[in-house]
Amino acid sequence: MDELETCVVVLMKGLNNMNLNEKYYYPGQEKTILFFDDWLIQEYRGLERVWFTAEPWPGYIPSQDPLLQSSFSVPTVTLNEETGEWRMWAGGSLDISRGDEGFGLYLYHSEDGMEWKPCFQDPLVDKKASERASHLVFSGEYAGGGPPFYDEREPDPRKRYKLTYSDLSSNPVAQHTCRVATSPDGIHWNIDREAIWNEQHCDGGGNIQYNPYTGKYQFFNRPILGDRRIAIYQTKDWKTFDRPLVILHPDPLDPPMIEFYCMFNIIYEGYHMGLLPVMYGSYHDTTIAARFDGKVETELTYSLNGICWNRTSRRAFLPGRGWGGKWGVDNFSSVYGACMVLDREGWIRIYATTHVGEHDDGKKFEDPTKTSYMSIFRLRRDGFCALETTTDMGHLTMRPLISHGGKILINAVTAQFGKIRAELRMVPDNKLIPGFELENSVPVSGDGHFLELRWKEKDSIDCIRGLPFRIYLELDQARIYAIRVDATYLFGYTPETDLNGSYIPDQIPGCEPGQERKYAGIIDSEDGEG
Repeated sequence: MDELETCVVVLMKGLNNMNLNEKYYYPGQEKTILFFDDWLIQEYRGLERVWFTAEPWPGYIPSQDPLLQSSFSVPTVTLNEETGEWRMWAGGSLDISRGDEGFGLYLYHSEDGMEWKPCFQDPLVDKKASERASHLVFSGEYAGGGPPFYDEREPDPRKRYKLTYSDLSSNPVAQHTCRVATSPDGIHWNIDREAIWNEQHCDGGGNIQYNPYTGKYQFFNRPILGDRRIAIYQTKDWKTFDRPLVILHPDPLDPPMIEFYCMFNIIYEGYHMGLLPVMYGSYHDTTIAARFDGKVETELTYSLNGICWNRTSRRAFLPGRGWGGKWGVDNFSSVYGACMVLDREGWIRIYATTHVGEHDDGKKFEDPTKTSYMSIFRLRRDGFCALETTTDMGHLTMRPLISHGGKILINAVTAQFGKIRAELRMVPDNKLIPGFELENSVPVSGDGHFLELRWKEKDSIDCIRGLPFRIYLELDQARIYAIRVDATYLFGYTPETDLNGSYIPDQIPGCEPGQERKYAGIIDSEDGEG
C-alpha cells in the first residue's frame, strides 16, 4: 500500500479529532464533573478554585514546514485510537507575498504527533498544488476557513468530511463567498455552491461540531469581516443556515480594545470547551476600523450546551511572551490555540499557531517566513482547574445525584501526608447512608486520574441504585480535578441527564422526607455487599 492509500485508510478510520471522549456527551448516565463553577456544589469550606495554564511540551521545538513560506496555521490533529497514527490538516502558503490568495490546506501524518511529514499526493488533487508541495489538498477560491470535520451522521459517503471556508481574494469569484466544501476522504474536496452560510466573507474560521442538544451542526466565526466577536452559525441540513448569533462579546471586566479573534470548540466529556484567541488591540491603531497591532492570547471558555458560553480565569491558557512569560528575541506574543487531542498517556495535547512578535509584526522582519510556528502544549487529564485545600483540611459537599450503580472515581493528587475520605448522604434528610460513613471510608492518597472511592465493606454504589444521594469529601492537603460517577443530576424534583437541561419526563425520584427506611431496606436486601 503506497503513502496516499495509507493516508486515505487511516483518515476514514480515524475518530473525529475535536471530540475528546465524546461518549460522555450523549444522553446516558456516565458523568465527569469538572469544577469550572459552583453549580454542582452544595457548599465547600477550606478550598479554593485554582486555574491552570498549559505548559509547552517538554523538549518540543516549535516547528515549520520547510517546503512552505508559511505553514501549520490552525492545525487540526487527529489520533486514530485503533492504529495509533496521527494526521493533521493545517493552513499554509507557498508565496506569502500573495497574502490570502496563496493560502491553502495541507495534509500531514506522524507516528507520534510531534514530528510531521507531508502526505504527498500523486496525482495532484488541487489545481494549485505543485510537485514541490503536492500535499496541498484544498485551496478553494483563495480560501480561508475552518478545519475539516468528519461527519459520522452524513449518509452520503462522498460528503463525510466537511469544512466551512471563505473567499478572501480581492476579486470574489461570486457574490456569495462563504460556502461549504465536502470530501469522501479529507483529501479530494468539492465546493458545494448551494451551501452559503454568510454573504460576506469572514476570516476567523472555527471548527464544525454536531450539537446533540440542538440537533444542529454548528461552528463559530465573526458576524462579518472585521467585527471581532464570536458568532455561532447553525444548520440541520447543510442547505439552510440560521442567522449568525453573537454569543461572546467583551464585557464590563474587559479593558477597551479587547477583541475576540476566533474560537475553536472541543467536546470534552460532557462539556463544550473553547479555545478563544483574544486580541489586545493597540489604542493608537486608528487608521482603519479593524486593528492590526496588538498581542493575541488564548483564553479558555466553556459551555454546558454549546450555545451559552462562559469565560474562565481571563488569564492566558497557553503561555506566550517567551516560555514562562519572559521577554526575549524569540518570544511568541501571538498564540492561537486551535485543537485538543487526548493521547494514550492521558495528556491533553493542545496544538497552536504561535507568532514571533504581535499581530501583524511579520512585516517588521527581514525574513517574514521565520515568524510563524506550530507549538504544542500539554495539560493533565481534566487539568483545566481544580479545588484545593487552602489549609490542611477542606470539605466539599456536592448537589444531589441519582445513583445508577458502579464505582465513584476521582482525579486527584495529595501531598505526602495528605488524603481524601468520602461519605454518602441521603436526600433530602442529609443523614448518613449506612456503610458509607466517613469513618468507614478507605483514605485515598497519591496522584491518579481514576482513583476509587471505597469504604470498608462497599466499593460501589450499586446498593443505592435509583436513589438520590450526596457526595461529601474531606480533603486533607489535597487537590481534586474531577469526579466520575454513573448517575443522573437532580437539581429540583425532576432528574436531568445532562447539564444542558435535558430532563427525564414523568420521572420523580421521590425526594420526600423520611426516606431513610428505603435506603436501609435496599442495603439490607444486599446483605451488606457493595
